[in-house]
Amino acid sequence: MIHNEDSRVKVPALLHFRRLGYQYQTKSGTVIDERNNIFVDIFRESICHINNTTYSDVRINELIKEIDLLTDNKKDKGQSFFERLVSPTGIKLIDLKNPMNNDFRVVSELGFRRDREVFRPDITILINGIPLGFIEVKKPNNNEGIQAEFKRMKNERAKEHFIPYFNQLQVLGFSNNLEYKDSELVKMSGSFYTTPNGDKLTFNSFREEQQVQINDYLSDDMIDTVLLDNNVLSIKNTNEFQSNLKLDTPCNRFITSVFSKERFIKIIRYGIVYVDSTRDGLNKHIIRYPQFFALEAMVEKLKQGMNRGVVWHTQGSGKTGLAYFAANVLRDYYQEKNIVTKFYFVVDRLDLLIQASGEFASRGMTIASINNKEDFVKNIKSPVIVSTISNNGKNKGTMNVVNIQKFSKEANVDTSLDKKIQRIYFLDEVHRSYKPKGTFLSNLLGVDPNGIFIGLTGTPILKNEFKTTDLFSGYIHTYYYNKSIADGYTLKIKKENISTKLKSEVRGLFDLDKEEKISSAQWELVGKQDNFIIKICKYIVEDFRIFCEEIHNDMSLGYMIVTSSSEQARAMQEWFKVNSELKTALVLYDEDDNKESQEEFRGKRSKDEPNVVKSKYQGVVVYNMLLTGFDAPRLKRLYLLRRIKEHSLLQTLARVNRPYKNMRYGYVVDFVDITEEYEETNRKYLEELRDDIADEAGQADVEDMFVDVEQVKKQVKALNNKLFIYMGNIENNLEDFRQQIEVMEEPNLKDLRATLNAYKECYNELRMAREEVSHMPIENIKKAHKEVSNRIQFKRDEERLNDPESDIEDIDFSSLIVEFLKVGEIDLNFTTENDILDTVNQIQNEFHLNLDKTDQTYTNLKQEFKDIMVLLKHDGDTTEKIKKIIGDLKNLYSKIKQHNINNKAIMARYRGDDSCMRIHKQLLENYSEALDDGTVYNIMLEIIEEVDKLLGGYKPTVEIMARQMMRPVRNAFMNNGLRLGKSQVVDIIRLFTDDKFR
Repeated sequence: MIHNEDSRVKVPALLHFRRLGYQYQTKSGTVIDERNNIFVDIFRESICHINNTTYSDVRINELIKEIDLLTDNKKDKGQSFFERLVSPTGIKLIDLKNPMNNDFRVVSELGFRRDREVFRPDITILINGIPLGFIEVKKPNNNEGIQAEFKRMKNERAKEHFIPYFNQLQVLGFSNNLEYKDSELVKMSGSFYTTPNGDKLTFNSFREEQQVQINDYLSDDMIDTVLLDNNVLSIKNTNEFQSNLKLDTPCNRFITSVFSKERFIKIIRYGIVYVDSTRDGLNKHIIRYPQFFALEAMVEKLKQGMNRGVVWHTQGSGKTGLAYFAANVLRDYYQEKNIVTKFYFVVDRLDLLIQASGEFASRGMTIASINNKEDFVKNIKSPVIVSTISNNGKNKGTMNVVNIQKFSKEANVDTSLDKKIQRIYFLDEVHRSYKPKGTFLSNLLGVDPNGIFIGLTGTPILKNEFKTTDLFSGYIHTYYYNKSIADGYTLKIKKENISTKLKSEVRGLFDLDKEEKISSAQWELVGKQDNFIIKICKYIVEDFRIFCEEIHNDMSLGYMIVTSSSEQARAMQEWFKVNSELKTALVLYDEDDNKESQEEFRGKRSKDEPNVVKSKYQGVVVYNMLLTGFDAPRLKRLYLLRRIKEHSLLQTLARVNRPYKNMRYGYVVDFVDITEEYEETNRKYLEELRDDIADEAGQADVEDMFVDVEQVKKQVKALNNKLFIYMGNIENNLEDFRQQIEVMEEPNLKDLRATLNAYKECYNELRMAREEVSHMPIENIKKAHKEVSNRIQFKRDEERLNDPESDIEDIDFSSLIVEFLKVGEIDLNFTTENDILDTVNQIQNEFHLNLDKTDQTYTNLKQEFKDIMVLLKHDGDTTEKIKKIIGDLKNLYSKIKQHNINNKAIMARYRGDDSCMRIHKQLLENYSEALDDGTVYNIMLEIIEEVDKLLGGYKPTVEIMARQMMRPVRNAFMNNGLRLGKSQVVDIIRLFTDDKFR
C-alpha cells in the first residue's frame, strides 16, 4: 500500500477537503439513486433547507427524475441541466448567493454505472447530495505524467455511456502532486482543472494569488474515519502519509484554490459559460485563473472608489471572455445596491465590432443595435435596459457593442435622470485609439461623468512621454506573456529566414555589386513587379507544402501573407487564383466580402471529426486588416513582406500564437531580411518586443515569447553535447546503441528520449529556416528514439509484472520474453521465443474474452499466469526449466479456455445474456449447499419473468426496483424449496440491479 496513489495523493486529498469544511461521505448504508449518483437523503434534506420549505418524498423524487431527464441527452453538453442548476426561479438546487448554506461532501471511489460500463473517479464532490465535480489523482512521477490522466479522460472515459454523468458535472480536477514545470512544452507535472466539454477538453493550471483561510486541524477521528472507509488504516503513521497530509503539498494547495467552498460556488455561478458559434458548434468553457482574479480585483477596486482602470492581459488570454464574465459579476455587485447596470464594449474598428458582437452573442448575450451616431445618442441617453431574465430563467444580459467613432459631444448621459443606472464601459485595446490629445478620447470620457471605464489591453503604452495608466488610474490586474506561455494559453513564436537561393534570385532583379545591399526604397519599388510577385508566391507555395506535409503532417494548418501595399496584396491574390492549388482569401478594407472571407478562413469543425477544422481557404492575404484582434487558431505561419512598427508588431506576431492541436510554436517567415535594414530591423524587433512584454517593473526576456534560428542552433550544440557518448553508436552501429541503453534505468531513458525528441524538433526547425542540415544524422536519430521508447516500455512492463496490484492483461510480453531468454544457457533448438509468445498471446486473448472478471476462478488463473511469468524471468535459465514453464503455460491456456467455454454454455441457457450468467454463478456460489445449477436456472427464469411483467419496459429508480422485486425474489426461492430472510432478498436484488437491470 505504501508509495501508491492512495497514500501519496488520494487519502491526503480527502482529508484536506475535511480541513475545508467538507464532510466525508461513506457509500455504505446510504441510498444512492444510480441514474445520476444522487445521495437521496442528503439531497432531500439539503433542498428543503436551502429553499426553507418541506417537500414530500414524491416531490423530491420528481426533482431527481428532472435531473435525470435534463442530463440524459447527447446534444447539449449539459447546458439544460446547468441552466436549471443556476436558475434563480423554481426550486433551488444550489444556493449561489449564500455558499455556506449548501451541503458539501466528498466520496471516495463512487462508481457511475451505465450499460455494464463503470466510471469511478478517485474523489467525487457533492453539493447538496448532487455530484458536481471530481478529482482524479496520480502518484508523483507516474508514467506519462499527468498526460496519462488527460488521455484517459479524453479517450477512454468520454464514452456515450457516461455522457449523462458528465452533463451533470461542472468542475473536474487532475493532479499528480507535483509543482508546475514551466519549461515543459507538454505538461507532465502539476494540478489542472477543466469542465466537461466532450472531446474538446482544455486543461488549465491554477496559480493562487490570494490567501484562502483554512482550518488546519484534523482530529484522529476524522483521519481514522477516512482511512478505515478506504481500507488503508495501516498507512496512518507512515512518514509518507504524514508528509503528504501537509497543507502546502501541490495537490492540497490546488484543492484549496479551486474547491474551497466559496471559491467552488463562485466558479459555478460566474465561471462557466456555454459558447455556441457557427465555427466550433456548442462548447462549454470554464474561467481561466487570471480572468478569475481580474474579476476579484475589479470588485475590490470598485469598493475603493475606482472609476478608471486597466486590465493588462497579454495577447490570446481571452479578453472578450473576461468582459462577459465581468458583466455578470458586476451586474450582481450593483444589483445588491439596487442599481441597474448597462454595459458597453468599445472597439475602434468595424471588423472588431463584428467579431466582438459575435463573441458576446455566442455566449447568449443580446447585442444592442447601434448602426450610426444617432442610434448611439439615443442609446446612451435612454434608461431602458433589456431584461436580464427571460421567461425560462436563462440569463440574457445585454452588451452594447459600439465603435469609438460613434462617441460625440451630443452623446452624453443625463446624470439627473439616471441615478439608479450604472454604465460600465469595457474599452478594447486601449493602447491604440486612446491618445491623450485625441478627439475620440475626449468624447469617450466626456460621455458619462459617473461611468466606470475599464481598459483591456495586451500591449499598454509604456513610453516616457505617455503611459496608458496616465489615463486609466493604474492597473486592475496584470497577466504577462511569459505566464501565458507557461500556462499553455499562448505559444512561443519562432522567426525563420528565407533561403539563400531566394535572396540571390531577388538580388538578381537589381543591378547591384556583390556586397551592395538593397535599400528600403528599392524594396518598395521591386515589391510591385510581376517577376518579384511570382518568385515570392512560388516560394510560399513550396515552403507551406513542406511545413504542412513533411514537418507537421497536418493539412488543416493555415497561413497569412502580410503585404507591403494593397496593390501587392491584389497581385498576389491574382497569382494564387491562376497558378496555385492553395486557395487564399483576400481581406482588404474595400473588399465586399471581408466578413465571409474571415469566417471561412477560420474554418469550421467537422461534425464527423470534431478535432478537424475544415475550410476552403489555406491562406489569407492582407495589408493592414486582421493584424490585430483576428483569432484563428489554425493560423500557424505568417509571411511578413514589410516591417511593422511599435505595438502593431506584437499584435501581428500574436496572430500565430494561439494553441492548436499539438503545435508548440507559431511561425513567422520574415522576407525583410533581404533589405539593408535587416540587422536594424532585427534589433528593433527585439527592442520593441522587449517593451511590449515587460512587466510593470520593466523586466522582460524576449526569449519568453520569441525564438529565432540562432537560439535553435545553440540548442543543437547543447544537444550534441548531451548525446556525445551515444552519437558514435547512433551514427555507426545501432545494435551497439541498443546494448548501451539496456543497463539504463527508466528516468535516464526518459531523459535520453526527451533529448532525442528535441534533436528531431531542432532539425525540423532548421530545415524550415532554410539552414544547412545535411550533417545531422536525422534518420538514425529517429531509429534511436524508437529504440529508447521500446526500452522504456519494456521497463514499464517489467515493473507491472512485479507489481502485485497491476493487471497482467495490460502487459506487452513481446520484448520481455526475448529479454528473459537471454539469461542462462538455453538450447533453443526445441523451441523459440515466438513459440512461448504465441502461447502467452493466446492466454491473454482468453483473459480478454472472459465476461466475468469478478469470478474468483478468473482471478486465481490471472495470478497463476503472473506467477509463471515471474518464474520465467527469475528462473528460466536452463532448457529443462523452460520446458516446464512452457508446459505450465499450455496447461493454463487450457484452463482459461475451458473456463470461458463454461461461461458461454451458461449464457446459452439464457439466450446469450452474460449478466444472467454472472448472477447465476454468484447465486450458485452463495447458496451452494441448498441449490444446484438446474434449481438456480428455474429461480432465475421465474424472477426475470415476474420482474418483466411488473416493469413493463419502464426503467425505474433503484429504490422502486428494489421494492418491486421483493415479492418475486422471495416467491421464486420459496417455490424451489428455499426460504430467505429479508437481508438475503435485498442482497439478491442487488445482484440484479447492479448488473442485469442497471
